[in-house]
Amino acid sequence: MSEQLLLDKKLTRQTVLKQRRAYTVAEKTPAEQRMLKFLQDWEVFRQAETIHIFISKADEPDTALIIESAWESGKTVAVPCILPGTFELFHSQLKSFENLCSGALGVLEPSPEVRIAMTPESFDLVIIPGVAFDRHGGRLGYGKGYYDRFLEQTCAFRLAIAFDFQVIEKVPTEKHDVLMNGILTEAGIIEVNNLELPLP
Repeated sequence: MSEQLLLDKKLTRQTVLKQRRAYTVAEKTPAEQRMLKFLQDWEVFRQAETIHIFISKADEPDTALIIESAWESGKTVAVPCILPGTFELFHSQLKSFENLCSGALGVLEPSPEVRIAMTPESFDLVIIPGVAFDRHGGRLGYGKGYYDRFLEQTCAFRLAIAFDFQVIEKVPTEKHDVLMNGILTEAGIIEVNNLELPLP
């Protein structure tokens, strides 16, 4: 990776994360409600039987609403767990918000004793975190590469979730970065033209 690309990624992360931390609850809550409604009305989500989603941190779009909606509609939900000392994710079914613990990066995940293993091949839809995205499907993550490695193992629809200000003109990316198929924001679902699966 070139020194310039490293600097671009660092600056973009700093800028967008600063914006996200400054986003107030009064702004955040209605945005999350709109995201949920767009998702619930979306045919890909409706048809997905098994979804993979992360448990959000405080300044990320709240995924608890989506997880509860998925459970209510009879979907199987899986979440990522970081395997200590590795850059690999373990995927566990999530049946409730009980028995959660803080993982290696401070993200909540099922406690080891209640994990139910699931395989990347079993997912129909993966809802993906990140710092910034662009309309070509580019994603800037948190810099560890967990999702790039995981997404190469699944044929699921790749849907990023972000607030509208996290969608920027161009994300600094490398050849190995996995592109998104769509981006969910409070303004709707952005269709990405590298689409591998049909949007409604």
